Amino acid sequence: MKRSLLGAVIAVVLIVAVAAAAFYIASRPGGAPSQTTMTRSMFVSDAGKSHGGFEYTASWNATLELTGSTGTLNLVLSLGLGDALTKHQFAVTDFSKNSTIVSMKVDGQPVTLIWTDSDRIWNGTYDHYYVASWGGYAPQNEIRGSISPTIFPGLTSFWYVELRLR
Repeated sequence: MKRSLLGAVIAVVLIVAVAAAAFYIASRPGGAPSQTTMTRSMFVSDAGKSHGGFEYTASWNATLELTGSTGTLNLVLSLGLGDALTKHQFAVTDFSKNSTIVSMKVDGQPVTLIWTDSDRIWNGTYDHYYVASWGGYAPQNEIRGSISPTIFPGLTSFWYVELRLR
């Protein structure tokens, strides 16, 4: 009887010790990786700039989900005449974020989004978003951060692409 009681006490002490160690590891700096989710949209125009001369424009709901510095970017068509994308999920690595910049690699290609206090391209619609935009015919004031349409299979190299997240 004394041996089984001693075994039970030892088992309880071990369980408490393991739980305390797990809590310590998860709560210390550099412990469990942080979870980050950012959402909003990606817009594309075949005009190579944000406005004018459209034959094709589309918008996708964008969801960036990360554990630590890796995760996925998912795009789901929300508006447009057909879906130009032939791929909708992208691997994200090297993610970092501060108050002015989000940087990451999307399928191995560098992307930098810039914090936008006042969005002058879309009349304030995307104030307080991180934005990356580029187009082959875009005026300089429409180019923010760094992004390329060639990251997204189905888009043409000169098309305007704008990724907006927060």
